[in-house]
Amino acid sequence: VIEAKQKIIDAQEKRIGSLDAANSRLMAALTQVKERYSTPNLRNGLSPSNPTKLSITENGEFKNSSC
Repeated sequence: VIEAKQKIIDAQEKRIGSLDAANSRLMAALTQVKERYSTPNLRNGLSPSNPTKLSITENGEFKNSSC
């Protein structure tokens, strides 16, 4: 019985670690978005020619892609 409970606890700790890592990536991405929108969108009077989009992959990682 104790071994079964320990396995459950170990699995939960592993999941918590995974969620912490995903949360860190999310916070970093949000910081990037905040910085992007807090600065003017115009550079030298021109609008960005190739804006990027931030997407989340199936495993919770972030990926930048151009339009």
